[in-house]
Amino acid sequence: MPFQLPSNVTAQRRPISATSYEYILRHSELGQLGQIMLSVCVSGHCRITSLVHGQPGEILTERRRAIFEPLAKLLAEQIKPALSMQPAGNERSAMV
Repeated sequence: MPFQLPSNVTAQRRPISATSYEYILRHSELGQLGQIMLSVCVSGHCRITSLVHGQPGEILTERRRAIFEPLAKLLAEQIKPALSMQPAGNERSAMV
């Protein structure tokens, strides 16, 4: 499951709890792009939530969204089959 970020984007993985963790994506010029949170549910499914960093209506937030959303979607698509799990609902990116 190779996943390569653009050269100007980095990701840091941090545990949230025993059954969940997050990836924080940062851009070299735009700062924090957003978070992708993975939570394993009791049912064995995985909830994938993505959050864009910024305030609604700000130009910088929309620039971050344009980079972050395709990466979050690609990562979620690659994680689901690798873990044999599905997201718990149709998640969309939100703003933090």
